[in-house]
Parts: sequence; C-alpha cells; structure tokens
Amino acid sequence: MNIKAKLQDAVNALNYGSLSVPDKKDEETCSYRIKQTKNRKTIIINCRECDSGSSLNDIHCRKNILSILQKEVKADCLVLSRLYERDYEGEALFLLYTLAGFEEIVTAYESAEKVPGDCTLSEKKACELERKEIIASFAKTVENDPLKARLEMKRFIQGKMLNKTSNRDTRKVTGKVTGKVTGKTLNKISEKIPVKGSETLPICKACSERFYHMLYEIEEKLSGFPEVPVIKKSEIRGTVENSEKGIGKTIENTLEKMEGNLIKDTSGEVTLAEISRHFPFLARAIWKEKMEKSECAVGELFDYESSIKPHVRPPFSSSRVYADAPENTEFLECYDIDGREGRRLEVSIYRYIDRPEKLYMIRPPEYNLREEDLRLLEKVRMRMIRHRPKDLAFTDPVVAREYFRRMAKKLLEEELLASGKVCSPDELESYADLLARYTNGLGIVEDLLSDARITDVYINAPADKNPVHVVLEGEECVSNVFLSQDDLDSLVSRFRIISGRPFGEAIPVLELNLEDFGVRVSVIGDPLSASGLAYAFRKHSLSPWTLPKLINTGSVSPYAAGLLSFLMDGQASVLVAGEVGAGKTSLLSAMLLEIPQKYRILTIEDTHELPIEKLQVLGWKVQGMSSQSSVLKSGAEMSPETALRAALRLGNSALVLGEVRGEEVKVLYEAMQVGKAGNSVIGTIHGSSTENVYERIVHTLGVPPSSFKATDAVIICSGIRLEGSMKKLKRVSRIAETTSAVIENPQPSDIFTDIMKYDASQDCLLAGKALEQGQSELIEKIARKWGISIDRALKSIELRARIKEKIAVEGLKKPFLLEAEAVSQANNMFWLLSNCMTKSRSFGDEYASNPVNNPVGNFANNSADNLVNNSVNNSLNNNTNNLADNLESDCRDDLDMLYRQWEIWFENFARKGQGIGK
Repeated sequence: MNIKAKLQDAVNALNYGSLSVPDKKDEETCSYRIKQTKNRKTIIINCRECDSGSSLNDIHCRKNILSILQKEVKADCLVLSRLYERDYEGEALFLLYTLAGFEEIVTAYESAEKVPGDCTLSEKKACELERKEIIASFAKTVENDPLKARLEMKRFIQGKMLNKTSNRDTRKVTGKVTGKVTGKTLNKISEKIPVKGSETLPICKACSERFYHMLYEIEEKLSGFPEVPVIKKSEIRGTVENSEKGIGKTIENTLEKMEGNLIKDTSGEVTLAEISRHFPFLARAIWKEKMEKSECAVGELFDYESSIKPHVRPPFSSSRVYADAPENTEFLECYDIDGREGRRLEVSIYRYIDRPEKLYMIRPPEYNLREEDLRLLEKVRMRMIRHRPKDLAFTDPVVAREYFRRMAKKLLEEELLASGKVCSPDELESYADLLARYTNGLGIVEDLLSDARITDVYINAPADKNPVHVVLEGEECVSNVFLSQDDLDSLVSRFRIISGRPFGEAIPVLELNLEDFGVRVSVIGDPLSASGLAYAFRKHSLSPWTLPKLINTGSVSPYAAGLLSFLMDGQASVLVAGEVGAGKTSLLSAMLLEIPQKYRILTIEDTHELPIEKLQVLGWKVQGMSSQSSVLKSGAEMSPETALRAALRLGNSALVLGEVRGEEVKVLYEAMQVGKAGNSVIGTIHGSSTENVYERIVHTLGVPPSSFKATDAVIICSGIRLEGSMKKLKRVSRIAETTSAVIENPQPSDIFTDIMKYDASQDCLLAGKALEQGQSELIEKIARKWGISIDRALKSIELRARIKEKIAVEGLKKPFLLEAEAVSQANNMFWLLSNCMTKSRSFGDEYASNPVNNPVGNFANNSADNLVNNSVNNSLNNNTNNLADNLESDCRDDLDMLYRQWEIWFENFARKGQGIGK
C-alpha cells in the first residue's frame, strides 16, 4: 500500500471515530464521527444514506446508537444527522447512556457463579447450563431492546414468585434446554427446580433462591430508568392495515393540512412526534417493521421516543433552540415580531417559579419547515456555498447581504422550475431572506436583535453550554437559544473582515459597530476568555433618540428635557456619566438634536454609535472622526489624543467625544480652558456619580481641579431598580453644575451643586434649590451670554419643557412625532420663531414688513428629509405672516405668544404630516 493510500485510511479512521482495526461488531455499526471542541464532544451519526428509520424506536438504529455510546463514553451531545438534525444532550443523552449501560450490567453476571461449586447433585450441570442460558438470553435481548430485557426479567422474577405461592417449585428437572431462549422458554425454565425424590431438597431451594436473588439484583440495577409507554402490537397492526386500506388516513390528512407556507407557522412545539408526521417512514414503515421483528413475549413495543426527546434543528443551523418550556416555569405573555421580508417570529415570556428570573423563548419558523421545503432550501444552500463571487466587497455587510439574497432567490426559482413545484412570491422572498441570513447574515442572532424590546444580548463562554442571555426592557432574562461553536467562529470571522481589525490569540479583543442592525459588538477570545469566545451585543436605536421619546420612556421629565435643551442651545460643556448600559449614548444622541443646525459638530469615537449620517440627512453639519480602539491599540488607527488635536485645528465647532477615558483628557481641558475647544464640549464618561467623575478626571487622569471647572455640568444616568425589583429602569438621576467658587483643596462634594435630582419615590427628576430659587450659576452664565435676565432664562426653560411635553403627549397617539425627523422640524421652527421674535423686538416695523417667509423657505429648502408637503408649508407661512405684528402688540407675554404660535404650527404639522415617517 502506498503512502497516499495509508494517509487516506488514517483520515477516514479519524473521521469515523477510531484508528483501531474494526471488528465484526464495528462493521455493523453506523458510520459516525467525533467533533471535539475545547469544551464539548459531539458524536455525529450519519443517517442520510441509511434505509432504517433513524429513530430510537427502530431496532437496528437503537442497537447501533447504544453500541456507539458504549465505545464513546464521555460525549456531550449525540446527533442523528438526516434531513433534520436531532440533538440528544443533557437529560436525553444521560438516559441513552443509561440504556447503553444495561448491557454491561447484565453481561457482568455471565461469569458469575450460577450454582455453588460444592454442589454434588447429578443435576448440577443441567442447572448451571439452564441458568447461563437465562442470563445469556437477557444479555442478547439487552443489546437490541434494553427495556424489553428489563421487562422480561421483571416478569420472569414475578413468575417465580407466583410459582412459589402455587407450590409449583417441587417439580423435577426434565431434559436439557438448548438453543435460543425466548420469553416462552423462560417461563418454562422458571418452573424447573431441582429436587430429589418427592421432597424439595433444602440445598436446592437455597441454591434456587440465590440465583433468583441474582436476577433480582440485576433488575434492581436496571430499575433506575423511568417507565416508558408500551404500545400493543395489535394496535399498531390495526392502524397500519387501516391506513393501507384507505380507512385510517390520519397521516395523509395531517400532511394535507400542512400544505402552505410554514415560514409563517410557528405555533407548534418542534418535537420528534411532529417531525415523524413529516416522514412516512416514521409514521408507518418503522412501526410495521417493529411489529414484524419484535419478539416481545406479550406483543408489545416500547416507545423510546416518548421519553427520550431530541432537540430538532435544520441542517443549516448548528445552534440549538429548545422548543419546550421547562416545568418550573409559568407563562406570562407572548407576541410576534415582524421581521425582514414578512418573516414573523413568535416570542413567549415565562417566569421561573423557583428563582427570580424570566425565560425568553423564540420559535424560529425554519425549525418547523416541511420536509420538501427543507430539502429545497438545503439544495440551494449547498449551491450557494460552492459559489465564489469575485466582484463583491464583503466588508460591506449590507451589500453582501443583498447580493446573497438575490442569488438565493434566483437559485430558488431555478430549482422550482426544474422540479415543477410552485411557490408564492411571498414564500420566495421569505426563503431567499432565510438563506441569506444563514449564509451571510447573523443567523439566529438576527432574530434576537430584531426584537425592539431587547437592548442587549450576551453570550457567555463556553457558549455551547450556556444559554444566550438577553436584556428585555431593562431585565436580564435567560433564553432558549444555545449557539454552537461553529456559529460563533463564523460570526467572529465576519466581524474581523467588517471591522478590518485583527483578532486572535495575540489580540483577543474585537470591537465594532454593525450599522445595519444598530448594534455595537464586543468579542473576547482565548487566552482572555479561556473557555472560548464570548460576545456582547449592545443595541442602539436605528433612528436617533429624542428628548420627547425619552420623556415617554420615563428617562427624563419634561422640565429636565427643557433644561437639557437650554444647556445645549447655550453651548454648555457637559459630561454625561453613568455605568455600562445606563443610557449615556442614547441621551447624548438626543441632546445633539438640541444644538441649532447653524453650528458645526465634530465627533470622535472609537466605535461609531452616534447617528452621524442621520443627522447629516436632517441638515446638521456633522463631521465624524475615528480613533483607536479603547481596549487594544492598532498601529493603523489614530490615538484619541491625536484625533482630538486634529479636531481642535478644524475650526470653531461643538466637540463631541464618544468616550472620555485617557490621556486625551488633559488636551481637552487645556483647550476648554483657553477657549480653543469651540462652542461647547460634550462627552460621555464612565462613573456612577458626580464624585466618581471628579475623582477619575482629577486624580486618575491628572487634570488639575482648576481646569476641571471648565466643565459646566455633569449629567448622571443610572439603572434604577425601583423597590428592589429585577427590572432596571434607565433614568437620568442627577444634573449638577460645577461651582465657580475658589476653594482650597476642594472635596468632590464642594465642586458640584445639584440643579435637578432623581426622587425614587416619585420616579421623577425634581428641581434642586439652586434652580427653584433662581441661583444656578450655569443658567446665570448662559443668561449673561445671551443678554437676558435669569427670570427670562428660567421662562425659556419652562417654554422648552412645554414644547417637549406637547410633542411627547401627541407622540403617544402619533408615534412619528417622536422621531428625529419631526423633532428636528419642531426644534427648527422654535428657533425660527424665537429669532423672529428677537428681531421684531429689536427692529420693530423694519423687520415686521418682511417677517418669516424667507427663513421658513430657507429652512424647508435646507432640509434633506422634507417631512411636510407643500400644503403644510403654505399653511405654516399663512399662520406666521402676522407674527411680528402680534409680537409687537404684547412684548410682556412674548414667550407665551411664542408657544402659542409654535403650537399652531405643530398642530397643523401633526395633522398634515401624520402619514409621514410611518
């Protein structure tokens, strides 16, 4: 044999589980292979070419499965690979190993002493042979049908007890038992006890009792397996015969009812019983074969599948989705998610009754497809895998996803035409999107990210042993999804390509942003995560957050929203602080909409989360800049310090830092102190309180206390657990200003004055004394810069609060009013009307002769997303033509008049533009 042939034999042996020379028993065993990962060993049995039923109820399959488990004694999962993949793990695999151990239990007694060695009776050899044949019979049966062997042994022992009570244990042994021992033979043997003469010998009775004690001992060791339902042969025979005669057509009727698009049918639990309805050989042929082959003495078959249930999944997904809710849960609610291309996903929420946690369950439709649909999809998927496009930049996930979707649709059409099958356009789109999801998308992770109620998705290592965790509206829940190592490896490969950043043992951290899903991804691997890959998906809204939307979620109060709008308009320098997942970036995004469009904005982020492109479309002048990853340094990226110095040279702009964290802070505060930072500086920083922020910036990062006072305000975002509940609510818990007083060796508590503070009893931000008494240094600073009194500045805050509250209230009925498009329109109109009011007060009739037509027209032209049609613009112009005259008539209540004018515009806008943005 040449070297090539030897190498091929070695590879084949590795693939199928052993390098040893197969014996006769091995040759009869189904082909299988071992898949070994760092934390998991999986046995995969190839059932695709097998003529048997690929079921535990099939005598041939069961024998082979148990034989394999006897050799592979420490697996974590057993997979029967046919059209569907059936995974046995956990309790199911434990039961299979228990059944596989029955043979070892029984065969261990074959070499045990059956008759005492000191027996001198002439019947000794006959007794010993009979008892060996009894044990051998059980050993033979246990290979194919362990439960049958247990039942026969139990009845054999019970029969002996009946014989004793009926005084039939005095019969003399006659003849010799040879050949195969069946159930009937066992009954005959049980009646034969050696005797001498007409009286039972005490030695024979003790010997017999000893043997039956051995059988009882074996039966006791087998009794730990749970009881399994038994199906009578007569019942199976009648069902099969009726089906063949056309009377009992339950299977056919069921399959007819299942005609249609199962992509939309996710109502059922995916169990093997349902899968068998898709496969005639499981519903008819297997059971008919069992009836013919079974040698059970009472004409019975054991339904192994009813007690040992696998997790069923399609072949294109190696992740496991558990369809059955655990017994220790109770149902809470369910809802549907409408995803891409009409895909509907069923979600159920359960509550554990023995621990304070919830269970989040999804039922993807692809886990419940018809056999013919699954065959079609698998055939097209294999064609897609073999396809290698040369003209596609896969670093763009949106382009690549659309490319594969179109390719899948084209291949599906070709297969349907070739086979003569039909498929509706909606089904075709759904199947094409399904294939794109599992070839170039995120697979089942997309389903989790498509739920608007989920904010975070966590995958802890080892992922194939730990369920995926989700944060559902602030409450962390365990899910019914277990991602496989293959899926995790595939995801990280795609993320590495998309981000352009290295990832491996040398650099075990990867961070990127998936714009198409609105998700920030963090991945860690070996050696940082010794148990394997771990993921964190943090969602941010695909559309920018707005202050009215945050009002409706309870994060801020209307008055707090008015104050934040005033601070942004007043070009204050603000730090937004909080722990991870507290809503810092969401609040920062909403605050950016409160910066007038006339000002330029520069952003610096290591992972892009701010809605820069959306702001640009809405008319804001935003320039985004990228900096080095916050965790690992890459030579191809600019350090945050360098990016900041470059930003300071780009002219007068509002500067936004995605995260304040390192040496660049010194440069930032130096620029703020000498006025080089432009209009204002806004950034996020990790810290649970104002004191923590001060300690970190001053003592950890080395910024002098005098320089820190360039920060006008610190806003704290917190995850609040009201009354100690498991649910975390995202709330702005504190808005504090920095004092300008000169304090020697100041303590953190001396630096800040609360403007607003959260009251948990009312679940609301309340005004502090400085704000109530009009003694806020920051508001006075902005008022002085604007040339107005503090009272007028406070009225301006109240006016903005009324506007935000009006939008929030109307947004409950018309959600499009809460989105960035509508809020930006409302803010722009407020600034226009406010500007007109200021000019009319300054110039009187000179400006009143030409009021707001030109500003409104310029505003409408500058807006890339024109949310109102011409009729809305015309109505707006008509309503504001006499604005200057009205403002001149009553300057004392000009802010109230400004609100009334804005309200007229807003109501008209809400009425005319209600179909926009839906």
